[in-house]
Amino acid sequence: MSDMLAGDPTRDMMPSPMAPAQPSRWETLSGLKPVVRSDISFFRHVYHNVAAYVAHDRLSNRYHRLTTAAHALLRRMDGVTPLADIRRDLEKKGEIEGDDTDFAQIVDQLKSLELIRTGEAPNPRALEQRMVKTRRAKAIAPFKNPLYVRIPLADLTRVLDWLEPAMRWVFSPITAFLFIVLLGSAITMAGVHWDELTEGGVDRFISAENLMIVWLVYPVLKLVHEFGHAVVVRHYGGNVRELGLMFLLFVPVPYVDASSSITFRSKWHRAFVDGAGILVELTMASIAMFVWVEAEPGTVRAVAHNVMLISGVSTLLFNGNPLQRFDSYYLLCDLIEIPNLALKSTKYYSYLIKRYIIGLDREYEFDALPSERRWFLFYAPFSFAYRSMVLVTIAIHLAERYFFVGAMLGCWTVFNMFGMPVVKGSAFLLTSPGLSGKRGRSIFRGVLLAAVLGALAFIPVPDRVVAQGVVWLPDDAAVRARTSGFISEIHQQSGAHVRKGDLLVVLANEKLRTERRKVEVEIEALTMQLAADNATDPVAASITRQRMANAQERLATANRDIDALSIRASHDGVYEAGIEGDLIGRFLPRGGEAGYLIEPGIAPVIKVAVPAVDGDLVRERVRGVELRFAGHLDDIVPGTIKSWSPTATLQLPSPVLSLEGGGPFALKPEANSRPELLNPVFMATVSCCEGAAPENYGDRVHVRFDLGWEPVAVLVYRVVRRNFLKRFEV
Repeated sequence: MSDMLAGDPTRDMMPSPMAPAQPSRWETLSGLKPVVRSDISFFRHVYHNVAAYVAHDRLSNRYHRLTTAAHALLRRMDGVTPLADIRRDLEKKGEIEGDDTDFAQIVDQLKSLELIRTGEAPNPRALEQRMVKTRRAKAIAPFKNPLYVRIPLADLTRVLDWLEPAMRWVFSPITAFLFIVLLGSAITMAGVHWDELTEGGVDRFISAENLMIVWLVYPVLKLVHEFGHAVVVRHYGGNVRELGLMFLLFVPVPYVDASSSITFRSKWHRAFVDGAGILVELTMASIAMFVWVEAEPGTVRAVAHNVMLISGVSTLLFNGNPLQRFDSYYLLCDLIEIPNLALKSTKYYSYLIKRYIIGLDREYEFDALPSERRWFLFYAPFSFAYRSMVLVTIAIHLAERYFFVGAMLGCWTVFNMFGMPVVKGSAFLLTSPGLSGKRGRSIFRGVLLAAVLGALAFIPVPDRVVAQGVVWLPDDAAVRARTSGFISEIHQQSGAHVRKGDLLVVLANEKLRTERRKVEVEIEALTMQLAADNATDPVAASITRQRMANAQERLATANRDIDALSIRASHDGVYEAGIEGDLIGRFLPRGGEAGYLIEPGIAPVIKVAVPAVDGDLVRERVRGVELRFAGHLDDIVPGTIKSWSPTATLQLPSPVLSLEGGGPFALKPEANSRPELLNPVFMATVSCCEGAAPENYGDRVHVRFDLGWEPVAVLVYRVVRRNFLKRFEV
């Protein structure tokens, strides 16, 4: 739908009365007697108490929004009255105002849209330029947005004439109530089965097997979605003359041209058309939820899962998000009564740049209601950022599996984000006729703006690397069992001050005592055997003595292990063991911790896991360390790096730092016995916290390494590089 004349005179950017006049063009047009084509229909809307008009070209099935000035001129064009008389009459009645240039421009625009016939001989050069521009626009349209390429296929008029009467029950209040019940039940069931639904995440969705199902399911879902729009349009009296395919992420997706809904006077009817597809998808997703719960693992369950996922994700990221030009965008435009919000928002920013930066304050004006200006200021940057984020995210996930495809999409997204605005801005400065006589000044301002923006990339900002760690004990603080056994006695309470050699814990191990008794009996037997062999057989006596020595060595080992069942303090300190009732009867393996013995005045250390991609940078450039303990995040504690691990590791000092424990590091799912990280880390030992309380040991610590100051461009490059290395495991 064209918006070249959209809104009223206060809605679009047009040359003001102060612009240089072109009387020769008006003099050429003023004597013409134009007439509106007979196949043009007009519809009146009201936006914010201001009348607006839509022209429908029934021959081409195109819709054009008109300004009040353009509509006033069209009303008088009867093929008899000259343009000069039409203008004079409208000016007397106060229905229109402007200079010769304004009127000439409006008439030329009406001619270019082929809404009127003037009898004027066509300008071959102008026609050729228009055709070249149209062909160029069609040729580059697919490359501007690789996710949005359209191919028209068929007219749906006859199909809808048959289908719409059978679907009238959909528009009843009972159907609305049943939809709410169905959707609420499906959401509840999704919450109950959430872990199973999300198992595997993105990897499961983009696996080769699942993508085959997506390719089959997605077009069917979207075909039903589009028929939802079409049925509502037909129900309210509109026509749908075009069914086609658009390629969304290289997947063929059906679409319908529901633009005839623009003629509906009620904004609620237009909004219903806009939201019909979303309602249909939510209904299908809800039904699929019930199928998925009842179905056995297999093809049916996989299809139902994809129906839920596609409908949910597409509704959230695309159709249900007004920042993309899909269903919710048009729904928002109708509800806030600002047609073509995206285009007008972009024009408004273009106007701001041209007026306040390039300096065309007298040649350009853009009047709008204050509420509209707020929407314009908000929509363009947020829409741009969101579209870019979605494309970059899709490119990254694609590149993880199909690197070339994802890399191409990512490069094109970056070009559209940064390269295309530069190209368009340069073309405007170098070729725009409106800059005639002041092009040098405008180019200087444009270059100055580019230089300022470029300089912003080199403004130094604080450079920080954030990591997580745990409060760690000194190496000799752990009280470890030298042999295995069950805790039977605890001789010191937690928090008690003990001296070196004091008995802390007693373990019970009947197997050790049984083994010792067996060895003692064996030694007694060997002693008697040795006495007999010495008298009769010297060779046998030598063998018996060797067996005796082995048995005595085993007895000594058994005695040491039994003595080790009594765990004593290795040095003076405060003994921390936890709650006694929870420890009695617990099995303690050899090397297991029976508590901690903390020397008074010895400060704990922090074991910090730093991603390997940042390890060398932090090690070489760190200027300071700040710590925030999980128990009191408002307090900042300074720290000092004592040491670094010589190499990167895949082991964490504590499960607290893993995703499962609430930390930032993901573990390999297949590493069950000894969990390993997906990406390696360097371990930094940071000292701090003189006199920290023993109960702080094992707590999570948020660590910030101060690396000084760096230009913004360097930090952006580092973030991109870090994520590239992390994502693709380079």
